[in-house]
Amino acid sequence: MQDKHAIQTLLLSQIEKLSQSFHYDFLYEEAQQGTLCQILLRDDNGSIVATPLSFHMLINEAAGKGELIFYNEHGEFHRQKFDIYMEDSIVKLLLFIQERLQVNQ
Repeated sequence: MQDKHAIQTLLLSQIEKLSQSFHYDFLYEEAQQGTLCQILLRDDNGSIVATPLSFHMLINEAAGKGELIFYNEHGEFHRQKFDIYMEDSIVKLLLFIQERLQVNQ
């Protein structure tokens, strides 16, 4: 049986691993219009200290395409599309997230 959300599952797991490598927490919530995601920094007590990255994940699983819309405290600041049939599409997306997390450290 094929997973109806295979691309989303792959992206969420890779973004979570990337977040953890920078000692951040990764939270997401599925909504009617995509998935809302946040990468968080917590203090020793578990309280949220900062939210270095927030984004909205929109995926068309059947087409193998999607878009992430990134937000900061001023609103939307970047959109990045991906296509699983394009060789470096997912890599570029993950590199963008990695660069943003490095900037915020």
